[in-house]
Amino acid sequence: MANIKIKDSHKKDWVHLVARLVGVLVGATFLFILVSELIMEATTGNNPLEIEGAILAVLVIIGITGIVIAWRKEGIGGTIVTITAIALCVFAFVTAGRNKAFAVLVAGGPFLVTGILFLISFRKSKEMETH
Repeated sequence: MANIKIKDSHKKDWVHLVARLVGVLVGATFLFILVSELIMEATTGNNPLEIEGAILAVLVIIGITGIVIAWRKEGIGGTIVTITAIALCVFAFVTAGRNKAFAVLVAGGPFLVTGILFLISFRKSKEMETH
């Protein structure tokens, strides 16, 4: 049987590609939700912006900004996204009434996965530079 070796550069490229793909999906999804909510509040006027909504919106915007930054600077962007994900998890835990675990998973989980993938890709690229 043939023994196939995958080069380290291909591993880094794979993680890099997955990080970007997941980042785009997470960023686009949360941006869509944010814009939809803003449009609904602006057109109906039924739900005035509360402090919880404003904090959540700011955290999501910071997370999306971190994803954009991670496309150029994986280390900085990945760190921003990961810290934002932790803040979203804490915020969801504190503000959720019931099903706190689900709220934490939905609010911070996607950003946490994205941030960690970017940080793994950054670390692999640094390891390749030293070899």
